[in-house]
Amino acid sequence: MLGQPLEGHNTFIKRTDRGLFYRKCKLVSKTEVTHDTKLFCLMLPKGTHLPVPTGQHVYLKQIIAGTEVVKPYTPVLPFLPLDFQEPPCQDGVHIYLMIKIYSHGLFTQALDHLQIGDCISVSNPEGNFKKSRVQTSEDLLLLAGGTGFTPMVKLLNFALTEVNCLRTVKLIFFNKTEDDILWRNQLEQLALKDERFEVQFILSQPSKDWVGKQGEISSSLLSEFVKRSRRDSKMLICICGPAPFTEQGVQYLKDLGYSQEEIHAFTA
Repeated sequence: MLGQPLEGHNTFIKRTDRGLFYRKCKLVSKTEVTHDTKLFCLMLPKGTHLPVPTGQHVYLKQIIAGTEVVKPYTPVLPFLPLDFQEPPCQDGVHIYLMIKIYSHGLFTQALDHLQIGDCISVSNPEGNFKKSRVQTSEDLLLLAGGTGFTPMVKLLNFALTEVNCLRTVKLIFFNKTEDDILWRNQLEQLALKDERFEVQFILSQPSKDWVGKQGEISSSLLSEFVKRSRRDSKMLICICGPAPFTEQGVQYLKDLGYSQEEIHAFTA
């Protein structure tokens, strides 16, 4: 149950019908990222380590109104490193989750009402993404819709820190308004810091002052921004967002001539 303290020094584990182990993790901080998105820092039980590989997600489990509810989330870094070194806080003891709080969402409202020191069950990592796909690419394209940005955080850091063969790394970030853009300043700083990296913000409900691109994911927008740095360069395109965004995006990419082998959709 939520709010129970950790039981001694032992790892508190449950196995679900998915074959996943769950650990009771303690909320140690909660900070605002945007008007409706927060960065949660969870600490694992003493003596426990749970490094989450790039491109993998965990499940959070809560009892809400007597019903067990399970939702997937992709852990992020606490910030976007600009010096291209692994931040020291990636110790396998803390898990950072960037979560959008929905006004009518029972699960995220329950998360938002957690107090510092409260506990929540977190599963082992799961996912089929292989970092070797990045290591054999020359162009990396990331298409994110809203909080579909979360898998891109560790991916960006890995690509810019450890993959020397990449010529270009481009993030095309779709949001409704400017206020919805996650870590905008950090992304703009990263683009200034590393000439390989470019970020493009696209808004579907921009203010009249917005001078950037606007619209929703479409074949025409993708044809404008998704390009190889050279005619025969090896490309990997990663996409994540709400299910319709991801499904449409994958279809548009295929219509534009990109193969299934060049596309990875993050889905849970």
